[in-house]
Amino acid sequence: MISEGLLICLVGRGSIGACHLRNLNSLGQKNIIAYSENSNKEKDEEYINTYGVKTFNSIEGIKCSNPYAFIIANPTSKHIETAQLAIAMNSHIFMEKPVSNGLKGIDGLRENIHKKKLTFFLANNFRFHPVIIKLKELIEKNEFGDIYFARIMAGQYLPDWHPWEDYRQGYSARKDLGGGVVLTLQHEIDYAYWLFGEFKGIKSKVKKMSQLETDVEDIASIIIETKTDHLVEIHLDYLQRPPKRTIHIQGSKGSIDYKFGDEYLQFYNFNKQTYDNILDLSNYDNNQMYLDEMKHFIECINNNEKPRSNIDDAIYVLETCLEIKKEFQHG
Repeated sequence: MISEGLLICLVGRGSIGACHLRNLNSLGQKNIIAYSENSNKEKDEEYINTYGVKTFNSIEGIKCSNPYAFIIANPTSKHIETAQLAIAMNSHIFMEKPVSNGLKGIDGLRENIHKKKLTFFLANNFRFHPVIIKLKELIEKNEFGDIYFARIMAGQYLPDWHPWEDYRQGYSARKDLGGGVVLTLQHEIDYAYWLFGEFKGIKSKVKKMSQLETDVEDIASIIIETKTDHLVEIHLDYLQRPPKRTIHIQGSKGSIDYKFGDEYLQFYNFNKQTYDNILDLSNYDNNQMYLDEMKHFIECINNNEKPRSNIDDAIYVLETCLEIKKEFQHG
């Protein structure tokens, strides 16, 4: 827990903001306020009655409160502006991915974070998923041998994400808010970078294929060559029913073919020609990775440690995503 009396400000009261708030509460962090540009009496009352969190609708109210850290979970297009506010107040930053939908202000953001020695963590929660952590361990121990290729896929029908909301109004569906599959589903691009290292070359096809009422891409097919000469294929879409998220790694010694939600992670050993259960996920709760990333952020602040997903990682992945999005075509 951050030292008692030090204040956290939550910016953004959507589903992920509420998730972070619940997790902060479960970690014993009670000194929290919220900021919302738009006054919503019902939401204000909910946050007071459920979480004991007062919402401010003015920047001046936040400045007077002097938060020690910000949780930035508003639309992507607002991230840089909000981070600049936090930096001006010498506040540490936990930011939902991606860091932005463009490069304006990025260099200044990085410079000021380093200059002021602030903790900046980008919430790439899959870096805290036990499967991805296990795969990184296997790669580092050379359990796959020579890695020939990897295939990564994430797809889900956009209107099913938050069925209680109008999908057309959400940031994922709107160009002006930083939407589209490449930025919204950047988890797969990020953990490909985390597992396999920096990218050497990228080929992609990015399109809007469906009749969904959006002005952003709903499908992306990406082929990446890494600096270590791995080939990584990434498929992202807003179209699949039922939703599906998978990773397949093929090496000279063995392979992994995992669908997220399966109860076991299995490694196929070429020498033995057997499947070995190497990770039991039968009781795994997906909220655990969100809880773990919040614990990590707090530990980094308390111990002055480098975050697992820092500002340099955030900018590298953003630049990669923007390069991919250049290929966006309508129809």
